[in-house]
Amino acid sequence: VPELAGQRGYISKGKEHAKGRNTGDLKEFYHVGQEVEGEDPVKDSYPANIWPAEVPRFAQSTMKAYRTLEGAGQDVLRAIALYLELPENYFDDKVVNGNSILRPIHYFPIEDPDAVPADAVRAAEHGDINLITLLMGASADGLQVKRRDGQWIAITALPDQIVVNVGDMLQRLTNGVLKSTIHRVVNPAREKMNTSRYSIPFFMHPRSEMSLAALPHLVTPDNPKKEADITAGEFLNERLIELGLKKK
Repeated sequence: VPELAGQRGYISKGKEHAKGRNTGDLKEFYHVGQEVEGEDPVKDSYPANIWPAEVPRFAQSTMKAYRTLEGAGQDVLRAIALYLELPENYFDDKVVNGNSILRPIHYFPIEDPDAVPADAVRAAEHGDINLITLLMGASADGLQVKRRDGQWIAITALPDQIVVNVGDMLQRLTNGVLKSTIHRVVNPAREKMNTSRYSIPFFMHPRSEMSLAALPHLVTPDNPKKEADITAGEFLNERLIELGLKKK
C-alpha cells in the first residue's frame, strides 16, 4: 500500500534497500503494527492493519505473537534502563502503544542467480531504525553481526532463545554508549540459492513523540554530544525515505 510507506501489509520483492544503497534486498515481507486498545489518542495516528481474508487465523495468531514480543521487549528495556542508571520504568510510558512492527520475512528462492544484480543480497549491511529488535530463530542460516573490530560473525537463535539487537534510536538516545547492531543476511551458497529463508523480527518502537535527544548524563567531556535532537517520529520518517519505502 504505497500511501502507508510500507508500514502495513505486504511489501514486494526488492522494494526495500539498505541506507546508502540502490540495489533492493532479496526479500519480501509483511508488516503488522500496533492495535491500540482503549482511548489513547495515539490510536488515530496509526493506520489499520491489513489482514488477508484468505488466511482467517492470520490476524489472531499474528497479534498473539506481537503482544508476546512486545511484553518481552518491555522487560528488556527495563533491564537496559537499569544498566544506564535510569529508573527501571524509564521506557514504560514511552513504549506503551508504541509504533512497533512485527515483520514476517520471506527471503525468496533465486532460480537463476545470474539474473539478479551482482551486488544483490538477502539483506545488506545495516542497523535497525528502532530502539531494540527481538529476533526469534530463523528457518536457515545467514544472519551475521559485525563486531567492533570489523569482523563478521554468524548468529543463530536456538528455539528457546531470542537475539536482541540495539537499534539506531537507542544509539542516539545513549549518545553512542550502546552501539547499534550492524548486521546483514548473506546469500547462501550458489547451489542453495533456490531455497527460501524465513524470519520474524519484532522492531520495538516508542511513541512518535519520544525525544531521542542524548541523555544528559551520557554526554561528557570524553563523550561529547554526537547527534542533533530529534523525535522518534521524525527520525523514522527520515529513515523510511532513505530505505526507499517513502517518497520525500
